[in-house]
Amino acid sequence: MTADVTPELFGIIEEKGIAEVTLKETHGNPKAVFGLWMAANIEFATLTTGALATGWLGLSFSAALAAIVIANVLGGLTLAFFSTFGVDYGLPQMIQGANWFGKLGNKLPSLFNFLGGFSWFAVNTIVGAYALQYFFGGNLIVSIIVLSAIQVAIAFVGHDLIQATEKYLVYVLTLVFLALSFVAVRHLGLSVPENGKAEAAVGGFSGAFMLATSIMVGYVVGWIPYSSDYTRYLRTNQNPAAVKKTVRTYAFWGSVISTVWIEALGALIGASVSFSKPSDLFTSWMPEWLKTPLLIAVVLGTISANILNIYSATLSALAIGVKIKQHWAALLTGTIGTIISVLAAENFITNYENFLFVLGYWTVPWISITLFCHLSKRTSRLGGVSAAFTAWVVTVVASEPFWNQTLHTGWFAAAYPQFGDSTFVVSFILGAVLYFLLSAPATATVTAQ
Repeated sequence: MTADVTPELFGIIEEKGIAEVTLKETHGNPKAVFGLWMAANIEFATLTTGALATGWLGLSFSAALAAIVIANVLGGLTLAFFSTFGVDYGLPQMIQGANWFGKLGNKLPSLFNFLGGFSWFAVNTIVGAYALQYFFGGNLIVSIIVLSAIQVAIAFVGHDLIQATEKYLVYVLTLVFLALSFVAVRHLGLSVPENGKAEAAVGGFSGAFMLATSIMVGYVVGWIPYSSDYTRYLRTNQNPAAVKKTVRTYAFWGSVISTVWIEALGALIGASVSFSKPSDLFTSWMPEWLKTPLLIAVVLGTISANILNIYSATLSALAIGVKIKQHWAALLTGTIGTIISVLAAENFITNYENFLFVLGYWTVPWISITLFCHLSKRTSRLGGVSAAFTAWVVTVVASEPFWNQTLHTGWFAAAYPQFGDSTFVVSFILGAVLYFLLSAPATATVTAQ
C-alpha cells in the first residue's frame, strides 16, 4: 500500500463493485478517514439532529450536551473499530456479513441498509432544500431536484472522486460552522434552561434524556454499515496493525469531533426558536455577512453526506443481488432518494425522528452480532441455519416492547415512559447473548469471501 498517492482511477468511473480489493489495487492514506467523517457530519442535518434534544424534547443545553457526548463517543468507538474491517477483508461492510449471516441471510440487512441509504439521502436533501428555499424562496421541490442531481453525479463516478471531494469540502465546512458557533454562543450564551412542558410530554426529564440519547445514537450508528466501504482500498499485508491503528484513531476523532460539535450547536440554536422545520434554525440574529457563506456550507454539507449515502446504498444493492453496473446502481439509488425526498418533505421533523429510531432498531443488534462474529470464531448450533442471522431476527422482533416513537409504542415504553426508548440498550445486549447461546466455539478459520 502506498500513501499520499493520487489514485490511478481518479476521475474515472469506478467499476469495482463489491469484489474483493486486491493488494495491487490498494491506494490511499489511512489518515484520510478523518476528513471523510468530519465532512460527512459538518452539515445541517447533524445540526437539526441536535436541535431535537432541546427544541423538540425540551432538555436544557447541559443535559442535551451530556446525551450528545455519551451517544457519539460510544458510536465513534464503534465506527472506528468497524472501519478496520475494510483493511482486514478488502470488502465493503455489508458484503463481509455473508461469512456470518449466510449468503441468503445477509441479503436482508443489506436490503435494510439499501433502504436506509436512500432514506438518508432524502433526509439530507430535504434539509438542504429547506435552506435553499429560505434564502431564495421558490419551490421546495425544485430545490430538492437540483441538489439531488449534483449529488448523484459525484456518486456516479465512485470511490476516488468521493474521497477527493470530502478532502476539500471539510475545510470550507469547518470554517463556516466555526463562524456560526462563535456567533451563536456570543448571542445565546450556554445557559439554556429546560422546557418542563415538553419534557413532561415524553415521560419527564429521564424520558426526554433517554429519547435524546437514542436519537443521537440512531444518527451515528447509521454510518457504521458504511464504514469499511471507505477503507477497503487500504488493505495491506505490510504492517496491517499500524494501518488499522491509524484508521481507528482518525475515524474516531473525525466522527466524534464533528458530531458532538455540530449537534451541540444545533441543541443551542434549537432551544432558541419555535422548531417545526429545519429552516426555523436560520434565525433573525444571524448577521448578514454570515448568511451567504452559511447557505453555501449547507449545500456543500448536504453533498458531502449524501455522496456517501448514495455510494454505500449502491454497494448494498449489489450485495442484495441486483444485477447492474455500480454507476447505474448509484443513479437508481439517487433517483429513488429524490422521489422519497419529494414525498417526505412535509412534516419533516416527525418523519426524521421516526426514521432515526427505526434505523437503530435493526442496526444496533446487527452491530452487536457482527462485532462478536468478527472477534470470535464460532459455529452455529442450528445446523445449516446461521446463528448470527437467527439471533438478529429474534432480537429485532423481541425488542418491540421497548419501541417508543410516533409510528409505534411498545407496551413497556407505554407503561414506563420515563425510560424513553431503551431499545438500543436492550437489543445490543440481547443480540450478543442470543448469538453466543446459538453458537459454539469453532476451530475453523472464517475467511473473507
